[in-house]
Amino acid sequence: MRLAIAAAASIATVVASSAHAGETTQLDRIVISAGKEKVAIETPQSVSVVNQEDLEAAQPTTIGDVLTDLPGVKAIGSERVLGESFNIRGIGALGSSDENRLIVRVDGATKFHEQYRMGSFFADPELFKGIEVLRGPASSTLYGAGALGGVIDVTTKDAADYLKGDDKYGFRQKFEFQSNESGFLTSSIAAARPVEGLDFLGAFNYRRAGEYEDGDGNAVTGSDFEAPSGLLKGTYQFGPDMEHKLRASFQQWMTEDKNDNYAQTNTSVQFGNIDREVKDQTGVLSYNYQPSGNPLIDLEVFGSYSNTEVDQYNSTLKDINPSALFQDTFYAYETWQARAENTAAFSGDNYENYLITGVSYAFQTRTADQPVTSTNPSGSITFHPGGESAQYGAYVQNELVLWDKLTLIPGVRVDYTELTPADSLSQGAGVENTAFSPKLAAHYQMTPNWGVFGSLSYTERMPVLDEVFDATSGNLNLDPEKSFNVEGGVAASFRNVALENDALTAKATLFHNDVKDLIERANTSSTYFNVGEAEIVGVEFEASYQSTYFFSRAAYTAIRGENKEDDTDLNSIPADELVLTLGGRLPEYNVDFGWRGVMAAGQDKVSGTTLPTSGYTVHNLFASWKPDEGLFQDSEFRFGVENLLDQNYREHLSGDNAAGRTFRITLARQF
Repeated sequence: MRLAIAAAASIATVVASSAHAGETTQLDRIVISAGKEKVAIETPQSVSVVNQEDLEAAQPTTIGDVLTDLPGVKAIGSERVLGESFNIRGIGALGSSDENRLIVRVDGATKFHEQYRMGSFFADPELFKGIEVLRGPASSTLYGAGALGGVIDVTTKDAADYLKGDDKYGFRQKFEFQSNESGFLTSSIAAARPVEGLDFLGAFNYRRAGEYEDGDGNAVTGSDFEAPSGLLKGTYQFGPDMEHKLRASFQQWMTEDKNDNYAQTNTSVQFGNIDREVKDQTGVLSYNYQPSGNPLIDLEVFGSYSNTEVDQYNSTLKDINPSALFQDTFYAYETWQARAENTAAFSGDNYENYLITGVSYAFQTRTADQPVTSTNPSGSITFHPGGESAQYGAYVQNELVLWDKLTLIPGVRVDYTELTPADSLSQGAGVENTAFSPKLAAHYQMTPNWGVFGSLSYTERMPVLDEVFDATSGNLNLDPEKSFNVEGGVAASFRNVALENDALTAKATLFHNDVKDLIERANTSSTYFNVGEAEIVGVEFEASYQSTYFFSRAAYTAIRGENKEDDTDLNSIPADELVLTLGGRLPEYNVDFGWRGVMAAGQDKVSGTTLPTSGYTVHNLFASWKPDEGLFQDSEFRFGVENLLDQNYREHLSGDNAAGRTFRITLARQF
């Protein structure tokens, strides 16, 4: 830890002495997912905000391409679109079902998928306009018990993003090309505001790519794909001062892979090939009421529908291996959610107070169906049990700001879950559990430039269907996992540091997460038991400097994790990593350009059969031009080179080598 702190301090020196365009930095961005809206640097939690410009600049194929620059969060698995999952603060292991210990939301709808040798999230980042990553279990208060690692909160695009001034209609066309995979994207977005207060957006994407090659020129089999996706979204505001707001959206992503690798999280040829059809849908309907004359009411009533389906068949091992793994199977996670939440604001001479209260409900159906045969008369899969989960939650969070200096945020949440096995299973009665999630966070602005923050949080992750009802590994008597997290840090913000109107911000966080009653398979049995206890400690550092002509960003992460039961290293800990960006801007031409380096240490703190990985440094270049006049007005041109030196390397927690040198070109025009 001393080495990590020293490294963070040295990074701050580098960032302060370098130079990013504009008067605000990434840490000055507004956080909307942690309660009352506030800038990231004043949030008493480690949080990162990715905006539309970041998403465009990354030229991403998957959401994981966007998370690279953020401390404490990694995309794991593989670069295949069907093989990607997430790791936050060392929670999330390659090949495990740690999706239960993280929360991923899209427009407020919780997304979840868990399947052997498959990733957990299927969507096209071209539909997104913002991502917020909230690290640590303090997020459980507002998002649900069990967020041991944290939350990834995604927001899709709105019509207002493409309508200027009094425009009633807008259209944007975008093309993107990449060399390594012969990749191609076409994105069409239409926006309309036929009358005041009524907005519509329709978006359609088509993305395809071949098998990408690593730095040695070896193709990563099964990484080719084609995937159409779309989004329909409408917003209607009405009433005095537009105090009523209705929002509805529906998005869909799908792909159809023929004779593709069964294993998507890594290359495992022993699992053969299979045909797959994957479809992911998310629907949201919400109502907001915020009367201008009553600060005690800011009400949201929210409902959502999420469905992820994987239909797989024609396995090349179907007639060779009798395992149910290779038989024709339909997997699905269908989730209905409802939430009612109100924020009451009141203030006095020396204080402001925001009280958030809410209740929530979620109902999920887990399906795994196979054709009925003489050897499988129920059509069920013993190691992927179907069933239903109903979860009820109630929460309170209060944010008190005193003297414009001290912010105190206590919160508490209680969740209750009922698990019911599918009729085809023989476990009998269902299982009930309750989880408790309290927290206390504080931020103190010591001077206009310096602030300190800290938090204590506790959450419980309740057992899920897979752990309880698996016919060979299930356990009806599992207790919830328990996580106690302590974190604290310092934040700094300066203006006019070296140049007129420049800005430097930095935030460093130390955390200690003690997790008990981990649900794992015991060494002497395949059955799940509460046998684990883990300790995860780390440091996260994020900084940004901006001026008219220069910019730089830095993100540093160092995490250590230990299984305290047997004094071994946790295999879910990512390598220490520094991401550093240096760039310049020609504001009179709206041109940005720069270099981004990803520097990762070797990771040899592993146990069991997990293999260590070597350190690496990857160089990337980028440039953009967005003319605001002339023939190309309202156009956007981007050029990027990833892995400039064509290095062959593998990220820790990844199942395959990363892509070799890749050129990316983006052409877009707003009409």
